[in-house]
This record gives sequence, C-alpha cells and structure tokens, in this order.
Amino acid sequence: MDLSGRTALVTGAGGGIGLAVAERLLAEGAGVAASDVKPCPPVLAAAAERCLFLQGDITEREFVETMVAEAVRRFGGLNYVVNVAGVAFFDGGDGSAATIDLGVWGRTLDVNLTGALHVVRASLPHLKAAQPAAMVHVASVVGLRSMDNVLEAGPLDAYQVSKAALVSLSRGLAVQLGADGIRSNTVCPGSVWTPMTSSIYADPRRVEAMARRTPLKRVGRPEDIAAACAFLLSDDAAFITGIDLVVDGGLMAKLC
Repeated sequence: MDLSGRTALVTGAGGGIGLAVAERLLAEGAGVAASDVKPCPPVLAAAAERCLFLQGDITEREFVETMVAEAVRRFGGLNYVVNVAGVAFFDGGDGSAATIDLGVWGRTLDVNLTGALHVVRASLPHLKAAQPAAMVHVASVVGLRSMDNVLEAGPLDAYQVSKAALVSLSRGLAVQLGADGIRSNTVCPGSVWTPMTSSIYADPRRVEAMARRTPLKRVGRPEDIAAACAFLLSDDAAFITGIDLVVDGGLMAKLC
C-alpha cells in the first residue's frame, strides 16, 4: 500500500483514531497534514519532515480554509481527506432527544457533521485537481443502527444522529463526485477504546462485558480503524465508493 508522493489531510489527529490514521498514512509514505483542537502529539512532531500539524477547531470555517491552504502550500496538492474529528458527551450531556440540552445537541452536530462539511468544501477544489482522490469519514455503527445498550445510563441521540447524517453525507458525495474521480466512503467503528471513550471503559468489568458481546472477543483499537481507512484510500479500493465499512469485531452480525 504505497502512498508515496500523495498527501492526506487528517482531522482529529491529536489522539485516538485520528492519531492512528495519521501514523498509518505516514508509514505508508504519504505526506500528512493533521489537525486537532489539542496540541500536536510528540510522535507527529517527530515526523515534521512529512507531517504538518495545525491546531484549531474545524467548526470555524476560517480555520479550515487556512488549514487546507497550508496543506496544499506545504505539499503541493491534496489527494485524500480523512474526517475523524468528533465529540461525544458520554458523561450525562448527551441523552434522549426528548430531553437533551440543545447546546449539547448543537455542539455535537457542529463538530461531527458541519465541521466535516467545512473540511469537504475547502478540500474539493484541490481533490478535483488531483489523481487519485478520495475521502473517508469516520462515522459509527450507531449511525447505521440504533443500539439500546450504547451506555448503561441511556441513549446518545445527538451522537447517533450526527453519525447517521455523516453516513448520508458521504453517500451523497460519492454519487455527486464520482464523475470527478473522487471516492467517498465511511468507516463505522464499533466499540473502540480511545481517549474519548476512556471514561466508559474505566471499569474493567465494562470492557470485559463488551468483549464478551463481540464475536471476536475484544474491543477495538485505534489501529483497527486506521487500517480500514488506509485501505479505502488506497488503490486497492479504486472501485469502491459510497459504502459504509463496518469495523466492529462482528457486533452488528448479532441480533443482540
């Protein structure tokens, strides 16, 4: 999977899945422009020869436009976009649509959906000028199917709706941009242990319970999702667009 001479933009690269994606694409030879609201991780700072890191919020359109312009200026073009940046208010902020605080609802959709849209719109002129060109958007299995046991404390309707909308956005882009040679797919993780989900996996019993529910008998790792993203960007996936690649250890294959 040689991505030498190609450039990828990865959001949410300050940790977790986004960082794993950036590391994987660097390992495959790509130049990587990475962003996050958090500071640059040491591993990306050490790769500064082929990695540009910009700190900022993708809900701010001006930051996104600057980020894309800096990436193109540094690397001479843009082949790939990986929308990983996202938020989930696990500690009581998110909940049922019947009762959720509208500030939490708005912030979740701003980051998980509108922020991704900002990145797509700023990147499109450069993707249309590049070959190959592809996008991957990291959604979730809860964007494909409602799950009543996401959290013991109740639902995460804002998160679920935002990820379902991201799946729909990706499919629309796949249809609209196919004639331009631009592919768009989603990766839909199941249970993955990341800094964002660490609060719900703090109890070892919860990790064990999730592993028992999963046919492969473990929770996912960021590297599992990064591998799927790298595949969908690669030439091996040249005839794949508009799909939702589930990476969940078999969880969705079960009725319960």
